[in-house]
Amino acid sequence: MRSTRLPLPDVVARRPWLIVSLFFLLLLVLGLSIYPDYGVSIDEPVSRKNGMITLRHLMMRFNPEFVAKDPAFQPYEMPLMEYIDRDYGVAFETPVSYLERVLHLDTTKEQYLFRHLATFLVCWAGCIGFYQLARRRFNSWKWGLLGALWLVLSPRLFAESFYNDKDAVFMALFAIAMNTGVQFILRPGWTQALWHALACAITIDVRIMGVLLPAATLAILVLRVLYGEISWRRALGTTLIYVLVMTGLVVLLWPYLWSAPWENFRQAFHNMSVFRWDGQVLYFGTGMFAKDLPWHYAFVWMGITTPLLYVIPFLLGLPLILTQAVRRLRAGGLRLWGSEQELQDLLFLGLWLAPLLAILVLHSIIYDGWRQLYFVYPAALLVALRGAYAIWHWRPRLPRWAKRWPQLVGGVAVVSMLTLVAQMVAAHPLQNVYFNLLAGDDVPHRFEMDYWSLSYRQGLEYVLANDSRPKINCLLGEWSSGDNNRFLLTPEEQNRLVFVNKIEEADYLITAYRGHQEEYEFQQKEIYQVRAFGRRVLSVFKLRW
Repeated sequence: MRSTRLPLPDVVARRPWLIVSLFFLLLLVLGLSIYPDYGVSIDEPVSRKNGMITLRHLMMRFNPEFVAKDPAFQPYEMPLMEYIDRDYGVAFETPVSYLERVLHLDTTKEQYLFRHLATFLVCWAGCIGFYQLARRRFNSWKWGLLGALWLVLSPRLFAESFYNDKDAVFMALFAIAMNTGVQFILRPGWTQALWHALACAITIDVRIMGVLLPAATLAILVLRVLYGEISWRRALGTTLIYVLVMTGLVVLLWPYLWSAPWENFRQAFHNMSVFRWDGQVLYFGTGMFAKDLPWHYAFVWMGITTPLLYVIPFLLGLPLILTQAVRRLRAGGLRLWGSEQELQDLLFLGLWLAPLLAILVLHSIIYDGWRQLYFVYPAALLVALRGAYAIWHWRPRLPRWAKRWPQLVGGVAVVSMLTLVAQMVAAHPLQNVYFNLLAGDDVPHRFEMDYWSLSYRQGLEYVLANDSRPKINCLLGEWSSGDNNRFLLTPEEQNRLVFVNKIEEADYLITAYRGHQEEYEFQQKEIYQVRAFGRRVLSVFKLRW
């Protein structure tokens, strides 16, 4: 068997734990340094509301005094079971809201910066879980670290790990649960069963699509029993522990389920498959309602927003895994894998493909790129690593080229990753508008850019810094939630801003061009522009002098 080792100095190779620890420590320090830089996304106020309403519901039941003495709960007096978004998972939102109130974070700036910090910390933990997945699959800490680095150097996901408390948090928890799942599948035991039950329950209680994990776990355990790889007694006992504990924790950690666990769970799953959003998105230059998007929408968005460094090996890893499974089937015995590594490859491919097929079969509504499917990204990266592994170990027939192949592949990878680093630093904090070369020219007129409305933070801060008047009338662009970014301003700065709905009343127009890709008739009045990756993201127009 060929070595999985990547060339590194001996002093490094002898201390892998030190190198890995240093990587994640530096990532933690980086995150703690830059988490205050990001704006407030369109979903965050709703997410905070979900957490606060659920927290109030719990505290009124178990500790009413906690609510009575805190005026922050006054806007959230709606009963949980009457709240329209009561079926949202709150395993992240409720603890964050609880910590917010315990820490007495009373200004909006404190509250949303704390949410960004909490979001990053969960995503940081998810990166550790992903490292463990890759390390185990390739039996190499170096390949594991490469996988973690690829996850970090995914521009959109990097930015969203600070403010996307739905999709990015779910992706991180999904990666952690994938890791506990592989541990449980390969070495079924009651300890592994308990850890996987906890990880799955939390993941499901953040987003119900997490049910894919127990489904995949049980399916593979059944196949391992049929293949004679583990005894049915061992599998039955540990699986029973896993299912019972996970089911109990899912209900326990999701207060919405308490009154009618099965019925409410079924309703939440139904609502997920037919999500209540009827807005429009820009796709190849055409405005389309989300319910009318073509089947290839998610695939295209994945392809144009993932670095080509990962797309190319993914396109190689995908057929490699499939042909590997077909060869096993043809060999007889209806076996799909011949080793634990092949089993993991199929699991990762399945966890990427199954959600995409589910979206197509259920006709689920997705929008704003593929953010509802971010949770498949770790699995996709693992498939890409499989392709990269094959590229690394392949050798050209010509001896001269064969000798230089590792240097060539390594050089291309290093240059590509350094290019990504440079692009991400230059675009900070708007890495979320990254597109690769496959998106073509004139991206802002073909696909939506800042649908999160994060760049409005820079626009508002510019206006405040350059206009000293006590009251400033601002009109925000169409389909914008840019006013959410006021939450990161001081109370005094918030009081200076007046958001108006008519252009005749506005001193400034601040727009990210969503729903209005064409130039304005007063384009010459632009006084400030935010750019990222060489493209215009936001403009500030001074309408009255």
